[in-house]
Amino acid sequence: MKELMSFFAVSRDDYSEIRREAWEESWLSLRLVSAIAAIAFGIMTGLGLLMTSYGKNVTIYAVYTVLSAVFWGISFLKTDSLPLKASACYGCYAMLLSMGIVMGTLISPDMLTVSFIVMMLGIPLLFTFRSWICNAVMAVCVIIYCAAAKYTQPPEIFSVNMLNVIPYSIISMFVTSATMRSKMQRVLMRTRLQAEEEARRATEDRMNRFDAFITDMVRYATSEEELEKIVEQLVEYIGEKLHSDRAYIFEKNEKGGFDNTYEWCREGVSAEKDNLQNVPFEGVIEPWYTQYKKTGSVIIEDIEEYKKVSLPIYNLLKPQGVETLVTGPIIIEGKMVGFYGVDNPPRDMIHDISDLICVMEFVVSFIMRIRDNASELAYSAVHDQLTGCKNRKALEWLYRKQYDENGSLAVLMCDLNSLKEINDRQGHDAGDKFIRRTAEVLQSVFGTEHVYRMGGDEFAAIIAGISQKEFSEKIELSRILLGNTASLGVAYRETMCDVGFDAVLKDADVAMYHQKGSYYANATVDRRRRRTDD
Repeated sequence: MKELMSFFAVSRDDYSEIRREAWEESWLSLRLVSAIAAIAFGIMTGLGLLMTSYGKNVTIYAVYTVLSAVFWGISFLKTDSLPLKASACYGCYAMLLSMGIVMGTLISPDMLTVSFIVMMLGIPLLFTFRSWICNAVMAVCVIIYCAAAKYTQPPEIFSVNMLNVIPYSIISMFVTSATMRSKMQRVLMRTRLQAEEEARRATEDRMNRFDAFITDMVRYATSEEELEKIVEQLVEYIGEKLHSDRAYIFEKNEKGGFDNTYEWCREGVSAEKDNLQNVPFEGVIEPWYTQYKKTGSVIIEDIEEYKKVSLPIYNLLKPQGVETLVTGPIIIEGKMVGFYGVDNPPRDMIHDISDLICVMEFVVSFIMRIRDNASELAYSAVHDQLTGCKNRKALEWLYRKQYDENGSLAVLMCDLNSLKEINDRQGHDAGDKFIRRTAEVLQSVFGTEHVYRMGGDEFAAIIAGISQKEFSEKIELSRILLGNTASLGVAYRETMCDVGFDAVLKDADVAMYHQKGSYYANATVDRRRRRTDD
């Protein structure tokens, strides 16, 4: 039964998909059919006024002329109301069938009912109706015709007309059902093809916009040379192009929390970077990380609704004036090391932004990775791997630095005593431990930025702008902490007006070697005394 019904009509779901398009076709048919009917009935009305044989029915023709003209006028209405369109189209269809009834029963009861059969067979084919409604209207009109014919037609004509009307009405219903199904399928096919084409174009346009966005983002960000500036440019571009109040990057810190490391704010929007340091992971950022793993992004379309999801995040965002938000993770080497996002993007852009998140995540993560790698390379280039002190390359850069000629310069040269003996007796691991301990002492006294490893067992501490008293205190503390494990040489200049950097360094070096000579001289005497005592 279901297969039989599907042969004559489209399914309810299919019809709901093309309902509007089907009525658009019927609306156009209404204009054509009503115009033809108005002309035809108008001609009959005119003939009725001019010819006696038509005169007795001129009122009927005039009424149908007016009705047809009314439907024709309605067809020009600019409306999206489907009930109005349905009422007008079904009304015109019923009007034409009623004209067939009137012509077959009142106007010419003694004649065969060809007019009604023609109307019944032809008129439905001009519209795009649901077949069961179309057939229902037809069935009602057939019943009305049969009832009217019973009282208006002679018995012999009535019997012949029934033999014609009933079979033709059944045939018309089958033909109408098949035709309507064919029309509906054509509309359905056309609608789906249009939808597919629109979807394809929309996807293509979206991809083109995404490509343009990403290309411009990379071009804009890399217009700077310094990596820090590149990241700042990247954040600025994201914020401006997504019409947001803020754009930002958060990075995981050593404590397990998250620091707002980069921020861009639209003019008139308060900066929040300083207030968003070490944001806790547990209980605050944790729900976002869970969501990132599921969907790749976090979308907040209404902060008040999000209050039901996470009260801690609501309490964090609401004071900042955040109403909408989109964020995505920063993933480096398979690990989420932070996140980026925008505050208050327009609501109508949120889902487009969420589509961009995955692509932006790649670019942001890639640039952050380059920044980190460059930072590591830069650090390795000027730092000693064993001790973490600055190396000779850093010292060469220090040579080029312009000092205040009126400022002071203090230099400490340090050389370890007996490193070779430790390496020979206890092994190189013990020697490395000895070197690291010396570096830690010097860094704790002079600061990590001022201590350099000059060679295997030689260090330097170089400070500009320090008073002689403060420097002397640091030297005294160093002697106490290092004891006789190192030889120290000191040079200090109140101003650099008449003295070059190399000269101060050389003076400290000479003083250090002088002390080292004294150390080994005393060590030799001590060894000789021990032998004599023995």
